[in-house]
Formats: sequence, structure tokens, C-alpha cells
Amino acid sequence: MPSIVLSTRLTPRDHDRLRVLAERRGSSLASTAGYLLAAALEDSGEYRPPQDGALVAAVREVLADATAPEAVMHREMAVHLARAIERREPGHLSAIGALRKTVESATTAQRHHDGPDPDDPLNILLGGLL
Repeated sequence: MPSIVLSTRLTPRDHDRLRVLAERRGSSLASTAGYLLAAALEDSGEYRPPQDGALVAAVREVLADATAPEAVMHREMAVHLARAIERREPGHLSAIGALRKTVESATTAQRHHDGPDPDDPLNILLGGLL
């Protein structure tokens, strides 16, 4: 049957899993990958993206109250970074520091938008001057 060449990138973990499966089937990596792709396309009527994991859920929970425009922008960037980290996309290790800074920026932007907390001890001490 005629075929078309497809080049793709895999994580080392997925490559190892594919290699083990190919060895079990007694076939090449390419034919095993082709078999899996064909089975996935036949099995589902539409593509389902990978599910978010615990890190994305935690970022969403921490920034659930972000409503200020700048805070929302930072929240969405944080979710994107968390997904890249969870999926171990290229650069995921450097995204860890960026995620921490982005979450901090979102909370700072929300605090700035909300104004001073009347129950903050420093605000009480200064007589509400904050």
C-alpha cells in the first residue's frame, strides 16, 4: 500500500515505550508508530487533546480569583507554562522559574487592582493611609 513519510518528535519516555511495543510486535518503530496512528484515527471520531494534570489544576486554583485584566493575562500565561512543564515540552525546565514569576505577577497585579486591604495590620497602623 502506498504511504507518505511523516516525521515527528517524541519524548524519550514515549520513544522507549514505542520501542518496547515494536519489539513485542516484532516490527519496526516506523510500522508500529503507523499502526498506532491508524488505530487512534479509527478509534476516535475526533482528536482529544491531552488532559491537564495536577500542576495546571493548582495554578488555576491559586489564581481562581484573578479578575483584573493584567492578572487574568498573567493567569493564562501561567496555565500555558504549567501545561508545558507537565507535558515536558522543550524548555520545560526553564519554564519552572518563569511559572513562579508569572504566578507572583498575577497575584501582585490583582492586589494592586483591588487596592489596600483594610484589615492589613500595616494599613491599620497607618490609619488607612495605604
